[in-house]
Amino acid sequence: MRQIEVSFPSGKEVLDAYWGFLSNGGLVIRHRDELAEGEAVALEVVIQSSQRRYKLNGQVVRRPDLEAPSRDRVVIAFHPGEPHDLLLSAAWAETDNVPARRHRRFPLDASIRFRDDRGHEHEHRGRLLNLSFGGCCLRADARATKELASGDRIVLLGDAGVEVPGVVRWARAADVGIEFDGQTTPAGALDTFVRKFL
Repeated sequence: MRQIEVSFPSGKEVLDAYWGFLSNGGLVIRHRDELAEGEAVALEVVIQSSQRRYKLNGQVVRRPDLEAPSRDRVVIAFHPGEPHDLLLSAAWAETDNVPARRHRRFPLDASIRFRDDRGHEHEHRGRLLNLSFGGCCLRADARATKELASGDRIVLLGDAGVEVPGVVRWARAADVGIEFDGQTTPAGALDTFVRKFL
């Protein structure tokens, strides 16, 4: 497997190079050496501005004609299960000025109940789109998400009275990104909540 280090000045350049059309994600990188389509590579991606490094395995899926103006660009598709979401999270965090994820998120589609933490007793229903021990993304009806903004506190409601508090880190249309609040979560509640879904 070919070892390649690729460096980006900041998270913005990572987002510009990210190839989201691939089922497991990928990157367009500059590489002048001969790489054949189908060749396996071990990428070490460096974001210079934050000094973060990410190791991702993949394979070359497109190598332009060597006579073309973009002959030094190669498309690398990540292998299934590679933690490219952490790379993307770091890039988005730097670009949007929000905290980067510290835990790998797993995609899912499960119903969830939640309420805001402003003394309101009304429950809302939504769908968990991804989940980790650090947070989640949930999708809810427009009325519920319209009332939520970055910095607001919510409580996710699990089975048997399990409650997991969190902080809204971003809200886009019906989707809301939540960071779990480990300081106020009762001991064992987060582990019980997450393991129910994963």
